[in-house]
Amino acid sequence: MTSDEKNDALSRAKKSRFVKGQERIKSILDAAREVFVESGYNKLTMRQVALVAGITVGNLNYYYQTKEALFRDMLDSILKSYLKEFDKIIEGACAVPEERFTSVIEYLIQDLNTPETTKFFPELWALSNHNHYAAQLMNQMYTAERQVIFDLIDEVSPELKEESKRELALYISCSIEGMTMFVGAGKSHEHSLTKMKKMAAETFLRMIKSK
Repeated sequence: MTSDEKNDALSRAKKSRFVKGQERIKSILDAAREVFVESGYNKLTMRQVALVAGITVGNLNYYYQTKEALFRDMLDSILKSYLKEFDKIIEGACAVPEERFTSVIEYLIQDLNTPETTKFFPELWALSNHNHYAAQLMNQMYTAERQVIFDLIDEVSPELKEESKRELALYISCSIEGMTMFVGAGKSHEHSLTKMKKMAAETFLRMIKSK
């Protein structure tokens, strides 16, 4: 982050100390997320975000002076929302390890079917090939997901070596993400989502227990 970006972030932090500032920043980030999901990074312009947020470009510039700063905060907010969701899933899951594992796997696959997730992640994957910050945030997001899966594997089969648990967590994460293009919202095999959830959870459990 450059010195100008640090100063911009510091200025924004001061403005967000007040409730009105926090609400305005949230509405801007929500608008940016909507534009990014619906139209992609190239259409994520300051003018379009201001339009969706219902404010002027001047008001938007008061909080975000550059598209890059806005984009970074948007990705940060999305990462935090997914981390909070992971925590909720774990807290609300059954105490039986196998059932906890199954409920989390089925949630992750079901989430692929939401229109936002179906569109957001392919956009992020493509952008990460050219945008360092997008690649960094994507890595953080998937690292967090794999850690959740690793912990669940550890509950189901604590006797496994750590390396095996890490490899299994990576394989399961890759397998789930690969389903996006087939069972995502509006995709060719969306109708098979329920069967895929059950099949995946059962297959992953057998794999873990056979190690």
